[in-house]
Amino acid sequence: TMVAISPPTQGPSGLKAAQLSAVTNMLALSNVDADDNNKSGGGSTYGQQQQQQRDANNPWKLLIYDTHTRSIISPLLSVSQLRSNGVTLHLLLNSDREPIPDVPAVYFVQPTQENLSIIARDCSRNLYERAHLHFSTRIERPVMEEFARLVVNTGGLSSVASVHDQFVDFVCLENNLFSLNVPQSYCVYNNPGATE
Repeated sequence: TMVAISPPTQGPSGLKAAQLSAVTNMLALSNVDADDNNKSGGGSTYGQQQQQQRDANNPWKLLIYDTHTRSIISPLLSVSQLRSNGVTLHLLLNSDREPIPDVPAVYFVQPTQENLSIIARDCSRNLYERAHLHFSTRIERPVMEEFARLVVNTGGLSSVASVHDQFVDFVCLENNLFSLNVPQSYCVYNNPGATE
């Protein structure tokens, strides 16, 4: 299903600009976690702050995505734009991937059980220096708890640097046109026999 929205009232702001901003912030590996912890009264340890700063300053990173999130990124960023955001290599989550232990990885995936199992396996194998996990939509608490148990049980907890929900589970084709990527939705909604 594609939906057109009214034109933005101010300059380049719009749905695509907001989604692009969220994705580029995700790729920047900015020190958001430490800022959030400090605002909420918590704090990260000195070692965590040092690692976050190294990750944020590292000009190179890997982007690992699933087929769904690839369709989100494709209309937003070209390969050269990914490179200008420090992404040297972008790979599908379920492909065979070689270890690159001195480079951080940004995972941008749907929070499915299959994806989380692959990520936990990657973390236990120390494929990458650190794993910054970004989910295209909200991860349910029971799923997150199961993932945490899996990562702890496989010994990959030290590889997980951050976990974020991005709320960008739609494809922006133009500034004011997006798709929810629901297969066969046009047929379902326009079927004369369909009920509400």
